[in-house]
Amino acid sequence: MKKRNSVKISKRRYRWIVLLLAVLVVVLAVTLRRAATTDRGTTLRSRTEVRSDNNSGTKNSAGKKRKSSEAPVHSREDKGKKLCEEATIASVDRKGLELPAIDNEEFVIRNQEGRYTLFYDTMYRQAVWVAYRLTRSELEAGKAKRSNSFRSDPQVLSHGWPSASDSDYKGSGYDRGHLLPSADRCGSSQENRATFLLSNISPQCPELNRGVWRLLEEQVRRWVQRCDTLYVVTGSDLTGSLPRIEGGIGVPPKFFKAILFCSDSECQAIAFLIPNEKRLSKDFFTYALSIDSLETRVRMDLFPNLPDDVELRVEAQTDRSFWRSMR
Repeated sequence: MKKRNSVKISKRRYRWIVLLLAVLVVVLAVTLRRAATTDRGTTLRSRTEVRSDNNSGTKNSAGKKRKSSEAPVHSREDKGKKLCEEATIASVDRKGLELPAIDNEEFVIRNQEGRYTLFYDTMYRQAVWVAYRLTRSELEAGKAKRSNSFRSDPQVLSHGWPSASDSDYKGSGYDRGHLLPSADRCGSSQENRATFLLSNISPQCPELNRGVWRLLEEQVRRWVQRCDTLYVVTGSDLTGSLPRIEGGIGVPPKFFKAILFCSDSECQAIAFLIPNEKRLSKDFFTYALSIDSLETRVRMDLFPNLPDDVELRVEAQTDRSFWRSMR
């Protein structure tokens, strides 16, 4: 009886071992199959993403930047794409190229004398942004003196919107900072006076207005001498609850300037976002960033009138060497 029982136990163990081995074989086969499927799916997905990035005509953060470790490929196809892009740039309509995307025309003011457009914020009594084109010929023709005629904007008053007054700034501790600089409009006394409308003015710390902000404005004019024409958007961050001075004028925490150069064969862009603070670097490149990064921070769509493929490339990264070479 004992011997028969031991045989039964041995057979039972053998069956369990065989069953266990069979299960292990099945699990291993399933694992290998899944791994192969994943690899194949990843490869297909990667190809799809590359093809989608190359064909995309919309603004998409994916695929904007090429990895720096990749070696450039100089194929006929690449040369063809470059020629196509140059042809696209050459055909760009320059009219209104400086304008950001405008969701609500109601608060847009177009100043004919000063040749600029602004978007007015009625809560904080100043422009969210001011957009304008600046040319070498305009600067060379400028002989008008600075007017210093700070006053309320007649267009703001005609709409019945709340407006700043010059007295609001007295004793506030802040400078009356221009968004469109006075020195950019000196072709006549009328156009210079147009830059002193308080819709074009924001409260800036003296250290900003008289320091790095002034240096940046002067540099923009030097760039124009080299580039002939620049498209500029200047503004501030007016989101959230801001401290105010007299008259309910909001004090922005940061100011920005976005600059676009667009010739018949090349487009370059750079942005600056500078805190409205007392302790600042005098090197404005400390505050340089890409247009895409600025758009994310201020929640705006800048230079939307560029062709989509050009906009994607130009706004994704900033060629600092291009701008530094013209200082």
